[in-house]
Amino acid sequence: ASVSTPSPGTVCAATCEAEGEFCPGRAQVTVAKCGSDATSCPDLAEDLLSQSLTACQGIELLPGFVHYPQLLTLATQQRLLDTAVEVTLSAPGTSRGWYRWGEKSGRMELNDGTKARFWDKADVFPKDFSVLGHALARRLGQDFAGLAEPAATFSPAVGCLNFYTNRGRMGWHFDDDNFAKRDRPIIMACLGDAADFGYKARSSDPDQSVRLESGDVIAFGGQARYLVHALLRVHPRTCPRDLRFPVVPGPGRVSVTWRDVGAEDGLTFNSDERLGLVQTVNTLPRYRQK
Repeated sequence: ASVSTPSPGTVCAATCEAEGEFCPGRAQVTVAKCGSDATSCPDLAEDLLSQSLTACQGIELLPGFVHYPQLLTLATQQRLLDTAVEVTLSAPGTSRGWYRWGEKSGRMELNDGTKARFWDKADVFPKDFSVLGHALARRLGQDFAGLAEPAATFSPAVGCLNFYTNRGRMGWHFDDDNFAKRDRPIIMACLGDAADFGYKARSSDPDQSVRLESGDVIAFGGQARYLVHALLRVHPRTCPRDLRFPVVPGPGRVSVTWRDVGAEDGLTFNSDERLGLVQTVNTLPRYRQK
């Protein structure tokens, strides 16, 4: 499988800049863009559908909530990481995707404190991004009868990319219908440093957690579609040695999520709008310019 390689000087070393600092011009990651159908990328079917997934067995932690340890090969992890970096650095508008201008610091900063969020329609991603989302849904449906029907109709319409520094967290929540259709699964791949993922069927249930390593995939749908979950902790310096993180954004954890959702469900905005990087009626009140 071919993997794009960052140019010399772009790979993050142990002595990289402070977490979340933006370094203009230092991250040059190239990801080949594909055409409108999978056949326009000659290696797409072989690379993403045959060689991208291992034969690991999925574990159903709760009915409808599945964990696949080490499902993604290292080559696929690298391709996804390169894609995440490229897309968030080339996002349209003034935000540069994962970043916002810090009025006090006078430099670009992560758009949500110790973490950064990005989501947009799948057509802003390389074509192989959606192909992999479809492949993961098919695998899910084949392995777990209770998710066969939701997975069969899954279409990865939106891609979400979250970056967490070693101090990054995400509080307890569940994903509402305007961020994923109620009858479709949510599929997430984990890259970089390991993290503790909290989960429970209902808010009143005892907290549970599972450690997610780079290359792991989780999915929740069916009975677990409204899984209450959180990102509890990132474990520093646990990234696979051969997974190359560019200087921007530096070491940390990236979650890549495929979602079947659209304007018909109420998702009429992307992360730039929601987080106030581009001011629209969809901007959250706390990010609106005064």
